Amino acid sequence: MVLLDKTGTITLGARRATSFLPVGKFKVEEVARLSGLASAADETPEGKSIVKLCEKYDPTPRQAPKDAIFVPFSAYTRMSGVDLAGGRQIRKGASDAIAQFVESQGGTVPAQLQNVVSSVATKGATPLVVADGPTVAGVIALEDILKPNMKERFDHLRKMGLRSVMITGDNPLTAAAIAAQAGVDDFLAQATPVAKLEYIRKEQADGKLVAMMGDGTNDAPALAQADVALAMNAGTQAAKEAANMVDLDSDPTKLIEVVEIGKQLLITRGALTTFSIANDVAKYFAIIPALFAGTLPWLKALDIMHLHSPTSAILSAVIFNALIIPALIPVALKGVRYRVASAEALLRRNLFIWGLGGVILPFVGIKLIDLVMTALHLVG
Repeated sequence: MVLLDKTGTITLGARRATSFLPVGKFKVEEVARLSGLASAADETPEGKSIVKLCEKYDPTPRQAPKDAIFVPFSAYTRMSGVDLAGGRQIRKGASDAIAQFVESQGGTVPAQLQNVVSSVATKGATPLVVADGPTVAGVIALEDILKPNMKERFDHLRKMGLRSVMITGDNPLTAAAIAAQAGVDDFLAQATPVAKLEYIRKEQADGKLVAMMGDGTNDAPALAQADVALAMNAGTQAAKEAANMVDLDSDPTKLIEVVEIGKQLLITRGALTTFSIANDVAKYFAIIPALFAGTLPWLKALDIMHLHSPTSAILSAVIFNALIIPALIPVALKGVRYRVASAEALLRRNLFIWGLGGVILPFVGIKLIDLVMTALHLVG
């Protein structure tokens, strides 16, 4: 199975604020002002887009007081904001995280909030709830854009027998909407770094091989735990150091190429091994009966190739071996072509082409070499 972080991996990762939705007695302008204060020191693309959207309602540059203390976003708290003089705290973040914050401040979450959050989430946008201390003020709608051709790529992964799971910190409604748009098989919503790590460990405990793709610092523990880890080149240094590979193009669809190359290597190795074993079995049928048929009469029944003599049998087998090994080098270098199919179909194809071919070719080759040497009187 393949786990993919949503932001920056499945989506472009440059979420932008598109609207402010007030709750209760608050007005749009008030939600914009509070959002601007909470985002004044937020250097992320999301934070900058919020400040820019605030200018639509108030062109005055959005600046917090000099004595303000900014609270950066954390993957564990899932919110950020600013603390102002007098103990006033303004926060923006995930709906459940803000709900806990409001209740810890002695406030209550208005019933209207869930409807607003749901309406934003069902459209595939991310709702950020804004709170002024114990009071919920409104919701910021953040929209992200899927990377091109994601649905087709996930369909291709599915045909290859890989199950795709999107991991995101978004609420379940937003996650479900984006998962449907992207075409992934499943999703894990409101995922903290610990939740990602536990999910991978659970799947591995069930005997599954897990591949993980991510780009953020909060993805690093999961990338380190996964059997195969691929980090985006545009991601953080922590993610790149934890991963086995780094995608220089930051394109999650490259995972398909990684899987196809890996499968091609396995198929090539399996094909050459199958041919080698079958080839050795066929050569034994050529050499052993010819050598011992005189002393062990029952081996005569196995002498189906009827070679000229024991000397001819050995020389023919040695010459054939010297010819076939160099002939397999281009196959090993180029690789056996991988076709999307089930494991059973690939096994049948491998046995039919390389197994049967490994048996028939030595019989034909050794017999022809024996006839040539006999015709040229090279053996007695």
